Amino acid sequence: MKKLILSATLLLSVATFAQKDELKTLKKIYSKNTISEKDLQEYKSASDALETLATEEGDKVYAKFYKVMYPTVVLASKGSKATMQDQMSLYKPDFIKSYGEVINETIEFEKKTGKKIYTDELIEEKAEFKKGISALAMNLNSSSKFKEASALFYSLYTFDPKNEGKSLKNACILAVQAKDYLLAQKLYEEYTNSDYLNSGTTYYAINKVNGTEEEFDSKDQRIKFISLGSHEKPRDVKNATQKADAIKMLAILYAYNKEVEKAKVAYSEARKLAPNDEELKTGEFQLYYNSGFALLADEEKLISEINSSRDNPKKFEELMQKRKDMFLKAIPEFEKAYSINPTDVNTKNILKSAYEITGQTEKANTIK
Repeated sequence: MKKLILSATLLLSVATFAQKDELKTLKKIYSKNTISEKDLQEYKSASDALETLATEEGDKVYAKFYKVMYPTVVLASKGSKATMQDQMSLYKPDFIKSYGEVINETIEFEKKTGKKIYTDELIEEKAEFKKGISALAMNLNSSSKFKEASALFYSLYTFDPKNEGKSLKNACILAVQAKDYLLAQKLYEEYTNSDYLNSGTTYYAINKVNGTEEEFDSKDQRIKFISLGSHEKPRDVKNATQKADAIKMLAILYAYNKEVEKAKVAYSEARKLAPNDEELKTGEFQLYYNSGFALLADEEKLISEINSSRDNPKKFEELMQKRKDMFLKAIPEFEKAYSINPTDVNTKNILKSAYEITGQTEKANTIK
C-alpha cells in the first residue's frame, strides 16, 4: 500500500513538472516577434498537452488562454505576408467571442493573484483589436457591404458586451439595410433585451469648433475631451428612452416575417412606452386589420359554393355555418383594429357586416 501511494505521488509530480514545461514553451513562443513553422508545431503540441494536464486554477486559465490565442499566433507567423483574407479568416464570430472572454478571464485572474504576466499587454491588445474591427466594419459600411459590416459590429459586441452595446445597435441597423430581415429580427431581439439599451447611458458634448453635438464611447472619454478644451456642454441620455423605437422596429420585422402573434405583443409593448406615437398606432392598426382580412381570404370561394348548393339544404346550412364561424374568428381582429382607429371607414364597414353575418345585431347598430 505504501508503495502504491509513493507511485501516485511520483506520477503527480511528473505531471506537475510537465505542466510547467508546457507553460514555459507556450510563453516563450507566444512572446516571440518572429514565429517559425517549427514554433507553431511546438505551440500546438504544448497547448494540447497542457489542456489535458492542467489541474490548478492558474494552469487552467493559461491553458485556455494559449489555446484560444493559437489563431493569432498563426497570423503573427505570417508577418508582413499576412493578407486581408488572412485577417478576415481570423475574425470569425466564434473566435472573436472566445478571444474577448479569454482576455477578460486572464486579466481578472492576474488581478486576483497580483501577478501581472499579460495584463498590460492584453489591455492594450484588446483596445487595438477593437479599433481594428471597428475600422474594418466602418469600411465595409462605406462600401455598402451592409451584411458583412453588421456581422463585424456584432462580433465587436460579443468581444466586449459590457462596453460595446452600441456595436449591437449598429449591427441591427445594418442588417435592416442589408434587407436580411430574419437576421435583423434576431439581432433586434437581442438588442431590446440588452443591458446597453435597458440600463446604459450615452454621453454627448458640443464640439466647440463646429458647434455640433458629438457622441462619446464613455464618460471618461468625454471628460478627457472636455478637459482638453475641445468640447463643452455635456449631456447624458438614458438609452432606455430609445426602447420604444427598438421594439417598434422589432414589431415591424415580426410582421414582415409573418410572425403575427409576436408582432402583436411587440406593438402592445411599444405603445405602452410611447402611447402618442402615430407611426406605432398606424402599424398596430394595420397589423390587426390585415390579420382579420387574412382570416376571410376564402370568403369569395365560400360564397360561390353557397350559391351553388341552394338545392341541397343540408350542405347549404353547413356552408352558411362555416361562413359564420369564419367571421366569428375574424371579429376580434377587426374589433382591435376598430379600437385603435374608430374612424377608418373600411374597418367600420367590415366589422358591421361581420356582426350582422354572425347575428350580433345590437353590436352592428353601435357602429355608425
